[in-house]
Parts: sequence; structure tokens; C-alpha cells
Amino acid sequence: NFSLCSTSPPPPGPALMRLSLSLVAAGGSTQCSVVPGQIVGSSQIATKIAVADAGACCDACAANPDCVAYTYAMSTKLCFLKDNVQGNTTHGDRQSGVVPGRQPKDHWNACAGNFSTLPFCNESLPQEQRLADLVQRIQDTEIGAQLTARQSSSVPRIGLPAYYWGTNAIHGLQNVGCLKDGQCPTSFPAPCALGATFNPQNVQDMGEILGVEERAYYNEQVHDSLDTWSPTINLNRDPRWGRNVESFGEDPLVCGLNGAAYTRGLQQEGKDKYLQAVVTLKHWMAYTVEDYHGTTRHNVDSKVSAWDMVTSYLPQWEIAVKEAGAKGVMCSYNMVNGKPTCGNAELTKILREDFGFTGYITSDSDSCADIWRSHHYVKTGEEAVRECLTSGTDIDSGSTYGQYLKSALDKGILNKTLAATALHNSYRTRFQLGLFDFEGSKKSKYASITKEVVGSAAHQQKSLDMARQAMVLLKNDGVLPAKKGQKVAVIGTSVNSTEDLLGNYNGPICPNGKYDCFPTIFQQVAAVSAGPTTVYTGTDAAAAAAAAAPADLVVLVASNAKDGGGEGHDRDSIALAADQQAVITAVLATGKPAVLVLVNGGVIAIDGLKDSAPAILEVFMPGVHGAQAVAETIFGENNPGGKMPVTMYHSSYVNEVDFLDMSMVAGPGRSYKFYQGQPLYEFGYGLSYTTFALQTTQTSLSVPADGKGTVQVTVSNTGGRDGDEVVFVYMTNSTGSKVDTPMPARMLVGYQRVAVQAGASAAVEVEVPAARVALVDSKGVKRVVPGAYEFMVTRGHGDVLKIPVQVTGKEQVLFTLKPWWGQETEVLI
Repeated sequence: NFSLCSTSPPPPGPALMRLSLSLVAAGGSTQCSVVPGQIVGSSQIATKIAVADAGACCDACAANPDCVAYTYAMSTKLCFLKDNVQGNTTHGDRQSGVVPGRQPKDHWNACAGNFSTLPFCNESLPQEQRLADLVQRIQDTEIGAQLTARQSSSVPRIGLPAYYWGTNAIHGLQNVGCLKDGQCPTSFPAPCALGATFNPQNVQDMGEILGVEERAYYNEQVHDSLDTWSPTINLNRDPRWGRNVESFGEDPLVCGLNGAAYTRGLQQEGKDKYLQAVVTLKHWMAYTVEDYHGTTRHNVDSKVSAWDMVTSYLPQWEIAVKEAGAKGVMCSYNMVNGKPTCGNAELTKILREDFGFTGYITSDSDSCADIWRSHHYVKTGEEAVRECLTSGTDIDSGSTYGQYLKSALDKGILNKTLAATALHNSYRTRFQLGLFDFEGSKKSKYASITKEVVGSAAHQQKSLDMARQAMVLLKNDGVLPAKKGQKVAVIGTSVNSTEDLLGNYNGPICPNGKYDCFPTIFQQVAAVSAGPTTVYTGTDAAAAAAAAAPADLVVLVASNAKDGGGEGHDRDSIALAADQQAVITAVLATGKPAVLVLVNGGVIAIDGLKDSAPAILEVFMPGVHGAQAVAETIFGENNPGGKMPVTMYHSSYVNEVDFLDMSMVAGPGRSYKFYQGQPLYEFGYGLSYTTFALQTTQTSLSVPADGKGTVQVTVSNTGGRDGDEVVFVYMTNSTGSKVDTPMPARMLVGYQRVAVQAGASAAVEVEVPAARVALVDSKGVKRVVPGAYEFMVTRGHGDVLKIPVQVTGKEQVLFTLKPWWGQETEVLI
């Protein structure tokens, strides 16, 4: 299944610790080894400006006794001097080199050699005592760089290595290269597809694999990071948001459970003395705007009611922090109700005091700068530093702390204790990873992780299995599963592109920098069908219809990979592009048996195609193995069991509600909870090649207000194929307990995916904590109110079971929002 992936090593790379380089004259008086198009080394010990050329940069390095390597920026004539050769990344505007005869000190490991006697390196001391010793050693001139991401600088005088904070890992390690022997990190389906599996164990497995592979890169000393800026747990609030590809879905419970699963898998807390790696949940909070008609993530002030905040924008964070112990959070660019999220101490109190968060907080890419440059909340960089640190933003991903923290201290704008707290929080994260235990960390199970795990066959198999589980069958008029060996025409703009199946935040996929080591949909359809297969990727409707004419089966792919929004830009329309619409309409008009395959991050509205397409398969962004999963599903080797994690609205939906209105009940309403119209396909919908029945003997359920209850059902596979089904448990609005806020017709309180063999049955138990049936009033007070309720159990379609529920005991007040906005600016529901 993975035969298209190259196993041959790539051309020699620039890993200077492991490769011999020729000495090449750099143009100055010193002979330096030269590596064009690369950044060599992490951090820098000095920066020279207006340097004439790379040769002069080489001379500057040679003149500094602590310098081992240099990187020259050709466009800006900046020269960066390095005391190490840790990690290397490609950059077309850079030229790097090393000074012959210079040996780097051990700057990968803290507390090595002579530095092992420093108190913060004493592994027998309490961690807090060690942290206090380290923090007091950092000089005022060094604090800004220590609190800067992506890379915190080294401090050679105390043996403190540089550290890279921001390894994006939404569905694979991004900020790395393939290893020198050709191994590339494992890439998984995008989160929108993982959400469709309704199986958090998939996300936990992915998190564990990402953590293992990141450890491998760290142990190989090619990437100095054990931190991920992932997962994204923001709600898919509106189909126009450009980053819906990163979201697990439109329900906060789904986002929260998947965020918690990722956290457990990646961090592996409790499985070793140290954490395997550290998550950074993003983006905190109410962040769902990129750039919409001039309102951008950098200047938007999102107006969110207390009720919306507590019911829709906070629950996923509470789940991931409280239930899984996430150790990192990224605050977002936007303002919420008049305050920047990275400069909002009240928001941070929710994390630390209400949710029990004990980790570090980083800004998004210089969202601390946005506080003064685009939000104009304060007037200077020094004041922005003060706002961010006062509000608990420990790390600044950008240049604001580096440029303005020292002057903020000098001018008396910033209290140094705030900077000390940030140093403490950020260093503690690195302590928890074992990075200051030079001897103890050698005994950790993570120390034995080697490069062989990167992109391994076992990891690739997991990715493929997840892609298979993500297939959502929306319609089938008897076309599927298709017979193998017949004439097949594969038509669509994305049918011969593996890249179009991946989503965003993709790491390196193939050693050659391309995507051709994994198959396309056309290639896999041809391989699995094993019959005559043709392909058409153009946009001429007549030519497409002609291409379909000789075929016995047409695989039509509709894709928004090129126009589905993205980071930094939202969508105006959720309809399929006009040229693709014309092609698909013309092909369907031929009357040929056809399956319409939807490839998308944000959902595509298929108003004019739903009725005319004989079969519809929604695959979202299924990843590098997505083509295989699609082909196997079409020809019956994989039985689809995915469900819609979002609502598929009609294309006219965008005209009915203001994208910038954050209310979940605006216009016709948002998500399955509040949408009043009839969608094209509902949240939770998904068919199978087999049939299921849902039964229960449970006539009632008692749930303690301070406990949980268990829903018990039986899922029977009444068809002729093995298959998966998802059991959804909703709370309905049939209750005598009322609040002064809207109650959705149904609200998800639990779900479970189950595999059932043909002719067999499976007992399914879904635990429902009482907190999930809590009611929220207009002031943002969340309570579990004793009384009568009703649960509805479904498969997303077909059987509907209703179970009376009695919540018993005393009322429980779970959360009380403390608004930071005044009554004069109260945000209404």
C-alpha cells in the first residue's frame, strides 16, 4: 500500500554535525564551509548589520571566538553568528557556513559538563527550587530573548541551550525536514476528517505518534523542540471561516474530546517521569475570523455574549485542560469584548483559576504586537509588553518582547516580577520534558527513541486506517460499492493531485520536496479497480462529458482545495466553483453511473448536485493515504462509517447571517443546535454499505447532579457486511428546568463509535457526566439543575430512542463567568 513512497536516500543534506563539507572560499579572508540556501544553527550570539557579503559574514564569525557557524541573509545583508550547528532549515535567501577547526560546545543539552554543578542542574533538589535558581540567573538583557518564540536563544555562560517552541503539528510535524536518509514524518488526515471519524482514539493515537516522532528528531539533534503548537480546538462556527480545515467540528464537545485525546497521546503524562512532548491548544479564544471584507484577525473585536461564551466558546478548553492536563495554550490575535486575548488577565484567570491550567501561554505570531499596532489598545511596544505579561502571556511569538521588554523595565513600565513569572512558567515546561535533567533523562524511555520510528510502516498504517474511518457516505442509489474491472473515468481538477487531499499545515511529505511518493485519486482508482481507467482534469464541460461517455462508472471529484479559504482569508461563498459545477453537471447529465466525491476543508454546498448525483461520498481532507481510502471505499474494500461533524448548509446560507456576528442564534442560527432551516445534510449523518438497528432495554436513567449516568444500547448489524456505526446521545429541550436563554432542540452529550460484524450485535455504554446537561443563563452562570430531562439516542439517521432522565441531588454551580466588559457594552444574545 505504500510502494509509491521512495525509500532511496535523498542527495546529501546540510547536517553539519554528520556530513563532511568541502572548504570553499566565501569571498573573505577566511575559508568557510559553505551551505547555500540553508539556515544552519539555532539562535544567535550576535547579529551584524550591513555586512557586504557572505565572505564578510564568515570573517565576522572567525573574529568571534565563540562563533562556530554563520548565516547570511542576502536580501537584508544581516549576518547572524552562531555558537552551534543545531538543526538546519531550507531558506532561499540564506547562505550559511562553518569556520574550519571550530568545534561547537554541547549546546543541545542543558546541565552538561562544567554546568552540571549549578543548583538548577541539581536533580536532587525540588523542581521549584531549581527553577528559582535558574530564573534569577537570567540578566535583564537576556529576558526578552528567553521569552521569544519560535526560538528562545541560548545563554552560553550558564550552559542554557536554545529551544524551539513552535513546531506546528496539526496532523503531522511541519517545522522539520525529512531526515537525511529519506525518512519523512508521518502525515495524517486533516482535523476536519478526523472529526468525521467520531473516534477520539484516532486523535490520541495520532498525538502519541507525533510525540514519538518529535522525540526522534530531538534525539537525533536535528530539531531542538519538544513542543507543538497544536491542536486547534476552535469551533467550526461558520462555514466561511478559512481555517475550518483545522477544526474537528461544529460541536464544542467534539472539539474538546478530540483536543483532550490529542493531549493525552502527545504528552503521555504519567507514563514516564517526564512528558513525552507538550501540546499548545489554540487559539484562545473565540477566534474564527481571518480576513473578511477588510475585517481581519488582527483588528477584529469579537463581540460574544456571556451565554455564547460559556456554551460554545469555552467548553472545549475546559475539557482539554481539566480532563487531559494540557500544558500549553496559545492566545489569539483578536480582541474579545474590548480586550485583546493576549492582554486579558480575566481570560487568563479562567484558564488558571477555573480550569486549573498550570502550563505556559504563548502568543500567536506577534499578537502582542497587534495590541498596539492594529488594535491600538495601547500606544507603545513597551506598553504592549506590559499588557501581555500582566495578563500571563509567558512567551511572545514574535519580536515584541525582544525589542521592547528591556526598555519597558528601564522605563519603569514593567514590573520585573512579571517577567520572572513568565520565565518560571516557560522553563517549567522544559523541566517537565526532562531537558534540565542531564543524567535522569538518559533513563527515560524517551531516550531510546530513534530515527527509525519516523514515518515508519506502523505509523503509516495508522494514518491509512484513520483515512478509511473518515469516509462519509451521504447518498447511495445502488451505485456503490462498484464492481471492479469495469471502465472507469476519473474526472475533476484535484483527481491527479495528492497535495489537494492534505489540508493545511503540512510537513514535508516526500524526500524530494514534492507529493509524488503518495498516490492520487486517479492512480488509486486505477490500481484498486484493475480495469481500464481514464482521467480528465480540465474545466471544459463538453470535454468532461465526452470523457465520461465510454465509461461504465464515473468518479467525479468536487474540490475546494484551491478556493476553500485558508489561514489569513475567509470565504465569501460556500458553493462549488462555477467551472467545477459546470463540469459535474454536464457529466451527470449523461446518465452514467457516477459517484460524487467531495474533497474539502470547509464544507461545500452542493445544492444543485444532491439530487442528480447517484452517490455522494464526503471525504474532507483525508491526507496522504486519502486516495487509497477513497478508492477502497468506492470499490467496497472499505465500508464507510464516518459521520458529518458539521452541518452542510445551502449555498444561500451566507446571505442569511452576518459572518462577523459571533452569536450562535444569529439569523437562522448556527450549527445543528440552533439552525432553524433544513440543511442539505445534518450533523451526524452518514450511511453504510450494511444496515444497523438500535435498541435499548433502558426505560429510564438517574444521573446524580455531582456524578454521571450511563446510557446502555445495543447496536445490531442486520446486513451482510462488517461495519462501523456511531451512537450519538443528545439531550433534548424536553425539560421542566428552564433558563432565560435559548435551549437547542438537541445537544450532544456523548458518542461512541463501534465496529460490529455482519449478523452480530454489540453492547454500547456511553457515559454522560452531569456537567454535560448543565444549563447556562444569560449571565454566564452554568448549573446542573435537578429535574426531569430527556435523552435521544440516534445513529445520525433512522432509529431514534428516547430515554427519560432524572437528575437528582443538589444543584451544582459549575462555573460563573466574570465579565470584563461593562454593562454599557453588554453583549446581548
